[in-house]
Amino acid sequence: MLMNNGNNMRLIVFIAVVAAVLTMVFATGCTVKHTDATDSIVDSLAYDTTEIDTLETLAEETPMPKSADELFDDFIFNFAGSKRVQKQRIHFPLSIVEDGVVKNIGRNDWKFDPFFMHQGFYTLVVSDLDELETSKDTKVGHVVLEKVRFADADIRQYVFNRINGIWMMQSVENVPISEHPNGSFYLFCSQFVRDSTFRMNHMAESVEFSGPDPDDDFSRVEGVIMPEQVSMFAPELPQGDIYNLIYGETTLRGEDRTLVIRGIANGFEIVLTFRKMETGYMLVKLVV
Repeated sequence: MLMNNGNNMRLIVFIAVVAAVLTMVFATGCTVKHTDATDSIVDSLAYDTTEIDTLETLAEETPMPKSADELFDDFIFNFAGSKRVQKQRIHFPLSIVEDGVVKNIGRNDWKFDPFFMHQGFYTLVVSDLDELETSKDTKVGHVVLEKVRFADADIRQYVFNRINGIWMMQSVENVPISEHPNGSFYLFCSQFVRDSTFRMNHMAESVEFSGPDPDDDFSRVEGVIMPEQVSMFAPELPQGDIYNLIYGETTLRGEDRTLVIRGIANGFEIVLTFRKMETGYMLVKLVV
């Protein structure tokens, strides 16, 4: 039951309204593929590519403003959406490390990589939400963009540094998931989104919840929901490869993890917080 001056009836109404709101949010930026309740609530995000294609066209045709180098988030959208910018902002010959072997590729050998642009979202994995403030720090000069490739059981790390005031990609390294500090959590997430039984077994008895107030467009409601109600609030989340951004020389603290999923060009965001317990990671909080 919600704990914000409501009763069971208001909870039912609240669930219905939030579900409708989430549906409308996705209708404006993504098309959600609904699945049977017994299947995973987390499936590949289907999305309208119109806005993404428009962003790529603008990035390709418009010179990147100098201000884009102040924040990595501004830079990476220009970088991921433009072949021209990638050729300009990659340090060639580019060093690529795989299985301990280093190879260098030249400018003409680089193939354009749209990174997360075509999947319509990216993720952040942090120890706590305070770390998200790092992404807004103009003093950050080192960022690692990770592509978690579950089929290959590895993580491709693209390393960016800001040199003389401009962001440059300087190297690429493949790291086995088993050797990565977040490796066990990435593997947990992969199973959590695919296996409905596993997912139900990895939720706390009650899950903290925060979401829009159906009675006030400018307010939010906070309370508690039961595990079986999570799927009513959580829209479908991504399966398959995921991208993660690590800002600065971040040192992971403790064993709790927060997964943030942010849509591109639609303002969508969902935050799932997991606590490490004897039985493994457990979902303890959901924010939509």
